Amino acid sequence: MTSHIAKQVGTNWFTVVMGFGIMASLFYGSPVNFTFHQTLGIVFFAMDLLILAAALFFWIWRWIHHTKDALGDFHEPGKALFYGALAMAINVVVNDFFTIATHLWNQSSMITVSQVFWVVGVAVSLFSVLIIPYLMFTHHEINPGDALASWLIPVVPTVVAAADGANLLPYWGNTSVNLGMTYFDLSMFGMTFFLFIMVSALFYSRLMYHRMIPGELAPSVWIEIGPIGMSMATLATMPIVTSSMLPRFTSGLLGIGMIGGSALWGVGIWWSLIAIFYSLLHISKKQQGIPYSLGWWSYVFPLGSFTGGTYAMYHLTNSSFFMVAGGVQLLVLTGFFVMVSYMTFRGVAKGTLITWRPKPRGHFIPRTIIQEE
Repeated sequence: MTSHIAKQVGTNWFTVVMGFGIMASLFYGSPVNFTFHQTLGIVFFAMDLLILAAALFFWIWRWIHHTKDALGDFHEPGKALFYGALAMAINVVVNDFFTIATHLWNQSSMITVSQVFWVVGVAVSLFSVLIIPYLMFTHHEINPGDALASWLIPVVPTVVAAADGANLLPYWGNTSVNLGMTYFDLSMFGMTFFLFIMVSALFYSRLMYHRMIPGELAPSVWIEIGPIGMSMATLATMPIVTSSMLPRFTSGLLGIGMIGGSALWGVGIWWSLIAIFYSLLHISKKQQGIPYSLGWWSYVFPLGSFTGGTYAMYHLTNSSFFMVAGGVQLLVLTGFFVMVSYMTFRGVAKGTLITWRPKPRGHFIPRTIIQEE
């Protein structure tokens, strides 16, 4: 049975890890204090580690025992994209270890664990951002009308790594090493940010000039706000963590963080409203609806990233505006999370997402049934 299950577990299952991981950090670090918010964060963190362990176990088993199927993912654009989800799942766990585990166990040890995970996450992120677009350029057959926001999945991980890595910048060693890591972190931010602009232009063009996205792909529209939030987090965190390393540039970085982060927040709100309109259109009577799939986790992580970016702006500016906005976003996100996680666990339990046992081969068909047919 293990082998049968593993054969079905592709990298798209790491979107569940991303969703639980972002909820853990957002609940634990909520700027709006409410009863048990840190406890909720710890619970989600523990659940996320279990889900990550299970997903990695089955994914590795698939590579060992179903290697042909695993390699085949690279030939299908819809599956290859989700190597970005594997990278982001690792990066999200980095953030959870830094924001949560350092308060639960030995801080120095947990920072070291965060750094180890971060290095692994960066390696997988660079693999995703280099190899998957290259395959799309050279091997996949793609038309302009096929552009989707999900094309962002393989190129976003480097900015997720940059946002998480910004928190770790003061802890790598001496000032020289920390400065080097700062420049590397900023280069990863730039890598994704400009790729994000290019892919977004392609997707915007598709929405304007080509057929409407089918209902099963409608949740992917929300992916656009994910890199916006991570970019906000990077720009807002940099002035805080580099003030002692780059004192000459602190005021400039502070200005960039405040202006750039606020401008990106406005873009994120605009795209969130567009995504809401698009979703409402699909669930109207005129359209086919939005059938459930793992793609529904696009309602969780991107909005969670945007909420995390709002938190970062609050920490930078200490403005009640961003505190209230972050609280409202967390409330909306919680509603999405409850809906999507319920549908996921129900799908797993019913066997619609995962078939638990293979169909028996050559099973006997009663003669009476054959005659009736």
